[in-house]
Amino acid sequence: MKIRDLTYFSKLVSLKNFTAVADYFSVSQPAITMAIKRLENEFDTVLFQRDQSHQSVLLTSSGQQLLKHAHRIIAEAALTNLDMASLKTEQIRFGLPPIIGNYFFPKAASRLVQTNLLNQLLVTEAGSSELLAALESGKLDIALLGSTHSLDSAELSATLLAKHHFKIIVSPQSHLASLKKIAFRDLRNEKFIMQTEDFVHPTAFGALNKISRIDPQIIYKTGDISLLKNMIHENIGIGFLTETAITPQDEIISLDLTDSFQPEFLISLVFRQSKLLSPSKKRLIEQLTQSLNSLSKGESF
Repeated sequence: MKIRDLTYFSKLVSLKNFTAVADYFSVSQPAITMAIKRLENEFDTVLFQRDQSHQSVLLTSSGQQLLKHAHRIIAEAALTNLDMASLKTEQIRFGLPPIIGNYFFPKAASRLVQTNLLNQLLVTEAGSSELLAALESGKLDIALLGSTHSLDSAELSATLLAKHHFKIIVSPQSHLASLKKIAFRDLRNEKFIMQTEDFVHPTAFGALNKISRIDPQIIYKTGDISLLKNMIHENIGIGFLTETAITPQDEIISLDLTDSFQPEFLISLVFRQSKLLSPSKKRLIEQLTQSLNSLSKGESF
């Protein structure tokens, strides 16, 4: 069984037309027909039936079964190619979300310089959701990720390094500025400035909305945390932000939540279980773990 045959098969399921698939891959239509025939011979079955107009093809039950495996096989083959290629270089493809990066990475960088690891990093900066997808697809080797739940699984190795709380942040000019804490349900009439969906915050915010049975208005979304904090400082709206991202220089006020249920912002060091780690990658994991543990304990670097 050839991976290319499965790739043609999967695209035929999507496009439902041999000519369209041939055009997509810039090959002849007989090449597609022969690929499907090889698969049918391999499994001694029929994978497609033509519809009555003969303009399209329909999956048989055997085709439906093969499709369930084909997607996984194609993805695993692509993952294998990426992993094999990464073994040939000392570069470490590293994922770093902006909040965790601003809070932690500058302090960890001194350790990485001393161990000659910093210049090996090929850093991708994005929200944790986007980085997790890149990690799972083999585009990253290691990532620091934020989440509201444990990321450890059969596919991923995730070491929990820190737990932080979410805060309500407001302008010094806000009518809420004199408060120290507040219940989430009391924010039903407030206007929020929120992060985009590739951040962890909307998930935690949605969970609190559901439990509190409120639906506050979101007037603006941004992936730029500095912009978010500046807009809140100008009293355009209030925010929902992990304490990880809040510094004394922000000139904003943070309020504790009094709710019995509160999601936490978890910081984890993550890589795929199937990933063979080179000595330099193992050293990076060791240095990052030590650095963040030291920071969580309030130690200096």
